[in-house]
Amino acid sequence: RTSDGLGNDNKSARSMDRPGRDLTGEATMKGASTRRGMRALWIALALALSWLTYRSGLVTVWLDSEEYSHGLLVLLVLAYLLWCRRVSLPLRPPSGVLGTAAFALVPLSVAAIGALAGINQLEMYAVWLFGLVAVYAAGGLPLLRALAVPLLIAFMVIPLPNALEPKLTAQLQLVSSQLGAWFIRRFGGVVHLQGNVIDMGSIQLLIVEACAGLRYLYPLMSLGAILGYLLRAPLWARWTLFLSTVPITVFMNSFRIGVTGILAERWGLEHTEGFLHLFEGWVVFVVALALLLAVAWLLLRLTPGRPGLLDAIAFQPEPQAAERARPVVGSAAALVAVIVAVLVAAVVAPTLAQRPEIVPERRSLAEFPVHIGEWTSREYRLPPLVENVAGATEYYYADYLSPTDAGVNLYLSYYETQRRGKIPHSPTVCIPGDGWQIVSNRPVTIDDGSGGQVTVNRLVSTKGDQRVLAYYWLKQGERTYSSETLARLDLIRLAAFQRRTDGALVRLIAQLQPGEREEDVERRIRRFAAALIPVLPAYVPD
Repeated sequence: RTSDGLGNDNKSARSMDRPGRDLTGEATMKGASTRRGMRALWIALALALSWLTYRSGLVTVWLDSEEYSHGLLVLLVLAYLLWCRRVSLPLRPPSGVLGTAAFALVPLSVAAIGALAGINQLEMYAVWLFGLVAVYAAGGLPLLRALAVPLLIAFMVIPLPNALEPKLTAQLQLVSSQLGAWFIRRFGGVVHLQGNVIDMGSIQLLIVEACAGLRYLYPLMSLGAILGYLLRAPLWARWTLFLSTVPITVFMNSFRIGVTGILAERWGLEHTEGFLHLFEGWVVFVVALALLLAVAWLLLRLTPGRPGLLDAIAFQPEPQAAERARPVVGSAAALVAVIVAVLVAAVVAPTLAQRPEIVPERRSLAEFPVHIGEWTSREYRLPPLVENVAGATEYYYADYLSPTDAGVNLYLSYYETQRRGKIPHSPTVCIPGDGWQIVSNRPVTIDDGSGGQVTVNRLVSTKGDQRVLAYYWLKQGERTYSSETLARLDLIRLAAFQRRTDGALVRLIAQLQPGEREEDVERRIRRFAAALIPVLPAYVPD
């Protein structure tokens, strides 16, 4: 103790110092506790999102699907990229919880609708939307804008809707088939091409989606997008690099198809299957990746400064963009709202998906009438490969002949459930795949045989000097649709209120005979359709 000369002890001064030190310690402990609490919330959110990702089927797709097997790798690369750039990310967490909660209702609703209607892609998209909400909770709109490109790249590892993917890739299949046939001829082979069927005499190759570019297109586009994002180059160079993945993929797959055709012709079909088929695929992908890097190098040669490829790939942010390091804490209340929404989705979606589905009583298509009015059928079976691709519960395929007129071909495919991607394939995809070129496709109305009208698609296609006219429509419950998109959306209504997702595709085709006018063929199809439609409800129930 010391004295101030007046006999007073300085104990009071020392005691006054202690509260300041205590307050500082309490603040430090409070900050550490807050960081631990936020860390626990982020761990809880990561676990909840992981479970929802697994529940949606995304993990299964990434592990089992060759087209999307790159999904986990892409996400790991993006995560590492964001970790490297974490010090430059702008943060402005939302101050309130209401905005985040309202935002979280969007993916929650999408997940519920997807589970209810059996549209699995909607559940997968809900996971991605929850990711957007988590980013918003961490740093608000500034962080969402800063991470727009990585988030879009993550969206690319989610499968496209089953109704949309064939339409987007049908032309790619045809181009791959044409170039593949060209390569076979360059190697000395003799080939006849009809759409996606390569006929080499004793051997026929059907160029399905996996061999038409999809197996490499999606991984290469994802890698091209990541490379373009990392590249320190002008915007036009980045976009050119990303878009170059499409022609690179088509070229390399066409080359692979050509080599496969030559191997099959000379040494048998076993060279198109098994390990060699997989090995050829990996070799082609590695070469395609090398071509992508070559395009990146060439684009850098055209940019100012002509930087090297390795120097231009930047995982770290630009020096002037880096700020002081600080943790991404976000808003505790906002994170809790996101976690609650994810957990609700993880519970509600399986509950809705497991609702027992009603399959209405009907007559089997094996009992479909041989005689419809004056028309008599001659039934056929589709090739097993086509049957597997169609995936219908039942189908009926026959020519109906009239004693006074030429015939009409009927294809009727019925699906007891359209959950998990089991949907009718659009004729706009199947017809070109057989070598036909679509001339026109538009909706028209026809008589339903009872005084009403039905809207259907009228499709005209040609192959050489042949010309055919087709009418097709979708039937779900008591409604018919000419639009595949509207039919898919209607599944939500059917599943929610009737607990049904069954449906059917009806397709009528007639070929123009020599000297026959298109108007005459159209009258023939309309006359047969008017006799057919009243028969359908017994086999495709309302």
